[in-house]
Amino acid sequence: MGSAKHLIVSALLTLLIVGFGTAGYMVIEGWDVLDAFYMTVITMGTVGYGEVHEISKTGRLFTILLIFFGVGFFVYLAGVVVQFMVEGRIRAILGRRSLEKKLID
Repeated sequence: MGSAKHLIVSALLTLLIVGFGTAGYMVIEGWDVLDAFYMTVITMGTVGYGEVHEISKTGRLFTILLIFFGVGFFVYLAGVVVQFMVEGRIRAILGRRSLEKKLID
C-alpha cells in the first residue's frame, strides 16, 4: 500500500475512532454531543484534563478501551507520517541520481 493510501486510511480511522468514542460516551454516559466529543478528543490525545462529568464504571472501562485505540492509532499515524516523509525524500534522491545519470550519459 502506498504512503498516500496510508494517509487516507489514517484520516478515515481518525473519523471512525472519534465517532466511536463520541457515540460511546453518548450511549454509556448519556452526555450531549459536545461533551462526548470533547472527552473523546482529550482521551485520545492523552491530555489528562480529567473527566467532563462523573463517569460510571462502564464509562471507565470504555475510556480504557478508547485510550488503547487512541494511543495505538497515534503510534500508527506517526509511523505513516515518517514513512511518507522518508519515501518522499528517497524518491527525490533517486530522481536526482537518475537525472544526473542521464546528464552524464
